[in-house]
Amino acid sequence: MTEPTSRGPGDPEEPGTAGEPQEPLQADLELEPPPVRAGGPPRWMKPAAVVAGIAVAAGVAVAYRAHHRAQVLRDGTARARLLLRADTAAGYRDAARLLEPLAKLDPLQAGSLRAFALAMLFADYRDARAADQAEALLVEPGRAPEVPEAAQLAYAALALGRQEAGTAATYAARAPGPMGLTLLARTSLLAGNLGAAAEPLGRAVEADPTFPAALALRGDVQRRSGMPADARRSYEAALIASPTHARAAYGLGKLALSGLAGVAEAREALARVLDDREGTPAVERAHAALLLAPLQARAGDRAGAAATVDKAGLAPQDRGWLERAVAEQELNRAGFRVAGGMPRSLLSASDDDPYVAPPPPPPRVEPARPAVKKAHAVAKKRAVKKKAAKKPSKKKKKKAPARKGAKKKAPAKKKAPPRRHPEPRVE
Repeated sequence: MTEPTSRGPGDPEEPGTAGEPQEPLQADLELEPPPVRAGGPPRWMKPAAVVAGIAVAAGVAVAYRAHHRAQVLRDGTARARLLLRADTAAGYRDAARLLEPLAKLDPLQAGSLRAFALAMLFADYRDARAADQAEALLVEPGRAPEVPEAAQLAYAALALGRQEAGTAATYAARAPGPMGLTLLARTSLLAGNLGAAAEPLGRAVEADPTFPAALALRGDVQRRSGMPADARRSYEAALIASPTHARAAYGLGKLALSGLAGVAEAREALARVLDDREGTPAVERAHAALLLAPLQARAGDRAGAAATVDKAGLAPQDRGWLERAVAEQELNRAGFRVAGGMPRSLLSASDDDPYVAPPPPPPRVEPARPAVKKAHAVAKKRAVKKKAAKKPSKKKKKKAPARKGAKKKAPAKKKAPPRRHPEPRVE
């Protein structure tokens, strides 16, 4: 029989073992598995999990930062493009300020866009400091394998401000959008080719029918080409898109002075430009006064015309010229004419109509005398001359003095008259 492997609850214990702990056998130690911590992974996995968590968090942070950066650039450039679209001094200035921090994040695209805003401040408003800043921003975009369109526009605007029509046209042709076409048309006007400016402006308006810069410039070309009705529509559309657009307001004022547009509408547009002290430079406001004051004076509002001249806020010398030009424009009923002798300090790129000297006055023509009287006078003169020729000269010829020792001539004897023989008497 085999011995039982376990003891029952009533079996007696072996002697010497009562109450003492029994040590495990060697075989039991070899067969028992290693202890395992209940309720968690091994200790070596905890540091690895921490490192992985940090890496994931860092990746998420980098991804979020990149996404946020892209979002900031996208939103900022979109707002800047809306400001640039207005084609005003305030729009270009605000866009350049908005893009300043973005140009550091993206020197290629945002930097090129800021360079264009600064270049337009130089081209249209003679800001030399803005030109220097634009040149510095264009260094990196100019070295890029593909130069951004905004950089091409900036190069064109800088050349336009320096009166380099050929260079400006080259860069503008590389930017096929509405602004590039508008700058290309401006180079044609700078070169004196009015007809060549019409084609790119037509394409620009066709691509963007509400683009203020193209509409206003197209209005100038139409007005100077003898199409006042089309010019008026172009100016009105430009002012709807950009209410303080200087070129469009000037054009409407010139049409009104020529009797080809509504005076009230023109006065309202010019007054908006004149009253925009914060957004519009002093030179452009002076040109608005130059056109607004004659319209007020013609309507009998002399006090309003004087107040308009005061609002321009010009120096005494420039103010004197403005007052004379306003008086000449008021009296000129033949239509708008560019005032002569404009000081250099008042030249504006937004008002670039060429000066044309007035025609000389017609020669004075004396009234023709009746033909009968003229013929009578000629006949009388001839009779007087003929009578004077017949009269012997009353002056006696002076005798030459006799020479010493010369014999005196005897006086000539008078010849006796011939005797008349009596005729025979016939009985």
